[in-house]
Amino acid sequence: MGIRLRSVPRSLRVAARAVLALIAASGVAAALDWPLSPPRLASTFGTPAAGRLVSGLCLASEDGLVRSSEDGELSFSLEEGEHPAGLPTPLGTFVIVEHGNDIAAVYAHLDRGTASKRLTKVKSGAVLGKAGSSGWAEGKGALFEVFDRREGNWVNPLLVLPPLADDKPPIIRSLALSRGSSTYALGATTVLSQGSYVVSADVADPADAPWTAGPLAPYVIRLSVDGVEATRKVFDVARGADGELEFFSSEKSALPGLRTAEGRWILGERLLSRGRVSFDLRVEDAAGNKRSSTWTVSVE
Repeated sequence: MGIRLRSVPRSLRVAARAVLALIAASGVAAALDWPLSPPRLASTFGTPAAGRLVSGLCLASEDGLVRSSEDGELSFSLEEGEHPAGLPTPLGTFVIVEHGNDIAAVYAHLDRGTASKRLTKVKSGAVLGKAGSSGWAEGKGALFEVFDRREGNWVNPLLVLPPLADDKPPIIRSLALSRGSSTYALGATTVLSQGSYVVSADVADPADAPWTAGPLAPYVIRLSVDGVEATRKVFDVARGADGELEFFSSEKSALPGLRTAEGRWILGERLLSRGRVSFDLRVEDAAGNKRSSTWTVSVE
């Protein structure tokens, strides 16, 4: 058996197919389970946090026990402040569990002194440590990351975890066009001059955690211009390249090209010619909740 695709909404299965193909073929017995219960998302895959993008999930918890998401082998354990070279680690106290078939999981920001060091073979649900705030943590809880060693990718854990009971659609705050030092929010701006503009969106997934690492990234952002899809950003995988972390399997982008200085997601550059131009923005979360907005501008 492979990873259970029922943990991925029907509307997202096509987008997730490339990510899950290797995992499904690898023979992993079932989807991973949540390492903290109840799971309260303080960041999603791609959430901007203190100048970086989160390559996993931050789960908020005051004193919860962090448990292994599946059977495996504990391959590494490190206490904050005990790096062999004396270097600090942004993960704080953390453990790594090999879940078989080149799939590894990182359980980080654990409370110092609680990380398991004696376990070798780990059963699903075994306690690995206690929720904490070690390392570069914005609040108390745990960071959970899933790494595909064979492909060298960080995988969005929401693709392989049981679905959350979530009926809240993403938030669309604005769509903006920028040229030079000027930025025009659509809706407030209805007339523009001809030329090339960078299109960016201020969108987020709503949070129900007591703290967040930053505005939660959704799962899919789609932009259509005059009825034709212009870009589709899917927060499925991330990969390290040339010292940068690149997101998206279809349109690989590193942080400098992902977000504006004001924190909007960059959706590409468009050359606007004279006439009326319509922009349709559609945003979807990993539970399949959707929201869309449409704007029209006159180009002179």
